[in-house]
Amino acid sequence: MRCLNCDAEMANYDVITKAGELSYDVCEKCGSLWLDRGELDKMAFQVMGSIEFCSEEEDKTPESKSKNCPRCDIGLSRVRFLGETNIVLHHCKNCGGFWLDGGELNLIDNELTKIMPVTGHGFSDFVNNVHIPYWYKRIRRPSSETDFKIKVEPIPGAKHLKPTNDKCPVDGGTLDLYSIFSMKFEGCPNCRGLWLVKDELRKLKNKALEGRLHWLNDEVDDIEKTSAVRTDRPCPKDGTKLLSVVFGKSSLVIDWCPKCHGLWLDRDEFECVIEYLNTEQGNATRADVEKEIVDDLKKLWKGGPEGRVAEIGDVASAVMALANFAVFEHPALFRFLTNTAAAGHSIGMD
Repeated sequence: MRCLNCDAEMANYDVITKAGELSYDVCEKCGSLWLDRGELDKMAFQVMGSIEFCSEEEDKTPESKSKNCPRCDIGLSRVRFLGETNIVLHHCKNCGGFWLDGGELNLIDNELTKIMPVTGHGFSDFVNNVHIPYWYKRIRRPSSETDFKIKVEPIPGAKHLKPTNDKCPVDGGTLDLYSIFSMKFEGCPNCRGLWLVKDELRKLKNKALEGRLHWLNDEVDDIEKTSAVRTDRPCPKDGTKLLSVVFGKSSLVIDWCPKCHGLWLDRDEFECVIEYLNTEQGNATRADVEKEIVDDLKKLWKGGPEGRVAEIGDVASAVMALANFAVFEHPALFRFLTNTAAAGHSIGMD
């Protein structure tokens, strides 16, 4: 493993003491640390419960150099330690590891002593060469001898099922079958792209974020109406050359098959679709939502492409979005609903 800051070869230490065992990677040039999942809990000062949680929202402060996870080779997220502190760490959302720049472990320890009881100093004292007489064993090896890689699924949280006979349009490798949200889809284990048959993108985005994107369908419906450019990528199902199209009003370019109407999303593009739709939802006006409700009711009456249950879900989601406008435009209504919910909770209503 190379240091993400100074590119020096890191060292792996396996330390065994009376308190337990810990393996960690350290840059002996700049003091940076790589801690796999569970190692920060052991390394930092000891407290009740796990400290390996952080803010969901990423810190957007520009960096001079981005960092990729040494296990997964995906970008590390900049998140706030414990969710609310001013300590910003690099965290891998796939494998759960943490990258700590030199000195950040001390910041974490100092913060822990301020906000909660500390029952022990864990291994952090051993890293700083304090309790050397209490070591049972300390093994130092070049980090390259202990490195390993962790597989990254096309969509975070997806479960791998089995290989298929279809070929990846990017690298020609075999696509695998995955499942997420009780749905199945195909993806490439090498380039991490994913293949979605007709209407699967609609279903996936409806499942994402607990249905809050359920009513945003225009971008999906209009894919086949958008200006397209032919590519050299073959459709995994019938070999037809895929067409590149721009998704909605974004700058995101995805590929679709004019014959079977399947969609190919390159690595991380599904997350980009969700991020774009979240932005569209945030920018939607009351008039936009009212129009969506009318359109969805027409589809429900005539029988839309998604089926009756899905169309009802679209209407319900849009109505909830409209209700949010009404609530925040009328503070008295907001207070009434808040007080009603609190009263219901007090008598055991959920």
